[in-house]
Amino acid sequence: MATTYHWHKQGYAIPYDAFGMVLLKKHFDVPALIASGAAGYSPLAVAEFGAALPSTGFANGDSINMFRVPAGFLYLGGGCKVTTAGTTTCTMDVGYLTGTQTARGVASGGGGANTADDDAYLAIGAVSATGSFNFDGSTGTEWVQNTDKLPVTDLYVTDGSIDVLFENAAQVLLIADFWVYGYKAY
Repeated sequence: MATTYHWHKQGYAIPYDAFGMVLLKKHFDVPALIASGAAGYSPLAVAEFGAALPSTGFANGDSINMFRVPAGFLYLGGGCKVTTAGTTTCTMDVGYLTGTQTARGVASGGGGANTADDDAYLAIGAVSATGSFNFDGSTGTEWVQNTDKLPVTDLYVTDGSIDVLFENAAQVLLIADFWVYGYKAY
């Protein structure tokens, strides 16, 4: 059964002093997450309880709420820099996996109010190589560095998250920095 992780005690918020634009960043180190779980301390949680990541890493279908954002957050873009390549056959999607209400409407995976859209910002990202990547809403080329990126705007109507979903294989090697930017519209 797939597991959804989040950062322990992370709420739906942006920095209090973030008037105007905000940049949310997260260093994501899967080997360190595995090691911390084995040592008895894990920065991850499932539901409201701390949870260790198993030695097999993130399984096929597992996900993590990379960022939890409050209602009124307007997502304007994001990206990822892979510094250590992940498991060769594993891919990832970036979007929202819950019934988060957004004002974006229909997107590549469904989208719209009260609907999960696991690949709203990135579809089938192959993390088997290092590099910097931008998230966008176009189809088929999200994971390619090119100059024809499309802007993505997505207003969170309810508290929600920006999630990473691992697909096709377990992920035990990935080290990357994720970021999203936007602002609190209301």
